[in-house]
Order: sequence, then structure tokens, then C-alpha cells
Amino acid sequence: MANKPAGSINSTWELTSYDVWGNSRDGYEVNQAFRDGSTDLRIPVTRYNADTPQEFKGAFPSMAQIREALDIRPRIRLRIDGDDLHIMVERDRDGYPIGEMTCTSHESLSPIRPKGK
Repeated sequence: MANKPAGSINSTWELTSYDVWGNSRDGYEVNQAFRDGSTDLRIPVTRYNADTPQEFKGAFPSMAQIREALDIRPRIRLRIDGDDLHIMVERDRDGYPIGEMTCTSHESLSPIRPKGK
């Protein structure tokens, strides 16, 4: 059951940044979250369980797209959590919360279902 690339789709994501309190020794706390507008991304699609009766298509932004959307430098290692529609991003070395991305254009990205259809 191999996964195979299957093109790309257009998607819209709401961006959230944080005012963070704390430090790496004691931990971090998000004091306040700020909506930072939205971005349109053309994200890669993958055929999961390709060529089987359980095949379906799913989509997820690439690491480069996540970095660009949240304005994260390339040298920072990231920890990504969430699901197909909601992505939470932290700095890997100490868990510093960086931001969130929420898909507003789709009901689901795994399998792919646009809103209103």
C-alpha cells in the first residue's frame, strides 16, 4: 500500500500568532493569541493506500509552506501538532509556541472535502 503524489489543491488558512510568557526552564504560556489574517496556499495532495479499495486523497501544507505562512526562519527546528485542518507549531528544542494555522476553505483535507459541497 504505497502513497503517491496526486497534484495539488487551493486552500485558505487563517493564521494565529501569540504573545508568549515564560522561558525554556520554567515553560511557556500563551498570554494572548492574535489573528494575523489569512493566506492562500496551493498544497500537495497524496493518494493514500494507492491502488487499493481503501484509497483516498488527502492534503497537507509542506513544511516550507508552514514556515512561510508563519514567517519562521529556516534554521529553527519545528514540532508540528494538530490534524488536517488545524496546525499548531512549536519550536522543537524547548516547546516555544510559535503559532497556528486553521483551514477555512475545507470541511476536511483527509479525505478532501471543500466547504459547501
